[in-house]
Amino acid sequence: MKAILTRLALASAMLVAALGVWAQEPIAASIEFSTGDDIVIIRGGRRLPFKDPIGLELLEGDQVQTGKGVFVEMRLGLGGAVLKLAENTTFVLERLDDGQTSIQLVYGRIRAKVARLAGTDTFSVRSEQAIAGVRGTDFGLDVMASRSSSSGSPSVGTMTRAYCFEGAVEVIAFIRSGAIAAEALEAIPRTYMIEAGEMVRIESDVGKAEASKGSVDEAIRAFWTTNDYVLEASSSLVAPFTTAAGGKPSAAESAAEDKAIFERGYASGYETARAEFGIAPGRGTDSVPEGFVSQEEVDAIRKTANLRLGGIIAAGLMGVGASAAAIQGFVMIGAGDTAGGITVLGAGAIVGAGAIPFLLLSLFARP
Repeated sequence: MKAILTRLALASAMLVAALGVWAQEPIAASIEFSTGDDIVIIRGGRRLPFKDPIGLELLEGDQVQTGKGVFVEMRLGLGGAVLKLAENTTFVLERLDDGQTSIQLVYGRIRAKVARLAGTDTFSVRSEQAIAGVRGTDFGLDVMASRSSSSGSPSVGTMTRAYCFEGAVEVIAFIRSGAIAAEALEAIPRTYMIEAGEMVRIESDVGKAEASKGSVDEAIRAFWTTNDYVLEASSSLVAPFTTAAGGKPSAAESAAEDKAIFERGYASGYETARAEFGIAPGRGTDSVPEGFVSQEEVDAIRKTANLRLGGIIAAGLMGVGASAAAIQGFVMIGAGDTAGGITVLGAGAIVGAGAIPFLLLSLFARP
């Protein structure tokens, strides 16, 4: 009997270890700096509750949204790259595994400092209009509303700007001419290589999208000089840059640029992006977006999840015990101890039957 108990304990320990490894999810990024707590994170279609964003770990597929006046810096799990989100920004951690890092910018401004990547590793940030890919650089991507009158009357389109401060960036812009837009055909990809101080601008209006390459706007330099990194990438590549005049912009110049951005539709475009994910204005437990859950519901869901996990673990352990007892019983019968073998088999059957209630608990537990 002592030998049987020893085997059961060993099998149970192995099962618990396997369950622990199975339950772990790779961490895609962690927030290490934030100027405020007006941050919305959507995981699995639901708003993630948290009190302090600093130290919060993000997973692949998470959607992150920053509010007005909130700048966030996070370190990605692969390569130690640092990602900075400007205020009023919405983005998605699309893919961060096997050396492939892909981020979707829905709206707003992102700046990334990426150390030199090895082998076949890649890092890219994309929007609906462009994809910017690098192997080691300091670059940024903007997606915001733009007002245009090219169609004969004022309209609001979308503008994407990909720019490079250090290193080089490959930008794939999706071009749609007037003829392509009229026929509702697929956009044509056009590749640009930009180096430090260069950028590609893609603007859309009434279905069309045109791209142009030029120098980085001084307003962009001024914005990111004022809101420079707090964190450092794992391998520092970039020295702080300055404006054309050699100094940082004044507070008045920065305020004027921010105002101009909002007047061009930055704020309204951000609310459109929030609406796309069903996020109502405001934050905190007093402002729960429609379709999401309250804190009480979150607690009930968490309690149910714990019950289910406990039921699975208990049923699994008892199943292992029953299997071990069955093996031991057949071994004893084969060795000539028929009575002892039958006793052990009966004990195994009882343990196996005891796993059924726990299995039902894991299957049918509800919040």
